[in-house]
Amino acid sequence: MRVHVYVGPSCPLAALTRRHPDLVPHGPARHGDLFDQGLRPGDVAVIIDGVYHHQLALRHKEILDAMARGVTVLGAASIGALRAAELGGHGMVGVGAIHGWYRDGILDGDDEVAVAQRAEPPYDAVTVPMVNVRAALSAAVLAGVLDPVEVNPILDRTRRVYYPTRSAQRVLEVLRAAGGPGLSRWYEQRLAADPYAFDQKRRDTLDAVDAAHRLSPQGLAEPDVGDDRDWRTEFHRRWRNHFHADRHRVTYQQLFHPDFPQTWWRFLLVAQPGLRERAEALAGPAARRWPDTTAGRDRLAALFGLEPDLDDPRHRAVLLSGESQTDRAAVRDCLRRTAEHLHRRPERRLTAISEDTCRRLLADAWRTGRDLDREAVRRGFPSVRRAATALRPFAIGYLQGVTAGPQEVLRCG
Repeated sequence: MRVHVYVGPSCPLAALTRRHPDLVPHGPARHGDLFDQGLRPGDVAVIIDGVYHHQLALRHKEILDAMARGVTVLGAASIGALRAAELGGHGMVGVGAIHGWYRDGILDGDDEVAVAQRAEPPYDAVTVPMVNVRAALSAAVLAGVLDPVEVNPILDRTRRVYYPTRSAQRVLEVLRAAGGPGLSRWYEQRLAADPYAFDQKRRDTLDAVDAAHRLSPQGLAEPDVGDDRDWRTEFHRRWRNHFHADRHRVTYQQLFHPDFPQTWWRFLLVAQPGLRERAEALAGPAARRWPDTTAGRDRLAALFGLEPDLDDPRHRAVLLSGESQTDRAAVRDCLRRTAEHLHRRPERRLTAISEDTCRRLLADAWRTGRDLDREAVRRGFPSVRRAATALRPFAIGYLQGVTAGPQEVLRCG
């Protein structure tokens, strides 16, 4: 059993590794992290911090997916506490006071744990979260420095300070203005003696990692991630495929292998048992004969538009059945050239390659007079637009001749 920890501003990583040198460290969790195949059945993932605002946050279905694969997921302190409160009924384990406050309805806003943080490791917090202010005021009441009736007005005034500007100095000013000089002096003295005196996020993080290491794999309860229809949607599969290690290899075959329409037909036969019967049920008796002709197979490809499951070895085996070593080298070369191109031109983005440009490249790559929409469906894309999106990471390499494409210079920006 390995313990993975996704942590940033809530607790210095060094504080965790001193207690548990064997843990597997990660930065704040982001969309896609829990689809990582490095998370294996029997592992424990401790979610503490996560990204938001300018990057896609960790989604609930990623957590459900990890638990369905046999990963135990704990949450505490920050976004982990939020997600554990939301998914506690499905098997995610919450740890710590902050999780309890969310679970019991005492807290309900993301702003309670939000902080401004540095963008690079060690992701230090540069503002003070509301939960730490709450911990300080609770300690002040216990110390007799603050009357309980004064707590909520001070919290309300502190909350009105937008979280990215709620610096330590700003919190001190609010405490002095709303609670008086006695409270602010006491607060300063406690922090001078112990910088972590009111750091509830740090305490909960340490408790969660300790709890993860106490877990016995044999004693873990089977998570209740719900009926398949509840959450295993096409969007969930698309997210998971997007982060799969073989995604680019499969996409390369879809885009560039001349015989991929036949490969896609074989895939449909694997993914849709009883294809003739299902076709008849959906399109009438004449549809039973569609598998016998090329035109009929094209109709079925459009009728049964499917998102492959790249986690399914049967799907991968069919979709990559035509792959050669040359293809694998071309994938690596295309992606390398794309990365180098964008590194040299940081102001540019692949999204600047227009759909019209992608259509022209697809028409050239497929070398066919067929309608592009029809050819896209025959290759497993629901539309030319989706095919264009899939092409963009390969467009630079294609234009530079890594595949059998034209020798041109790409203008994307």
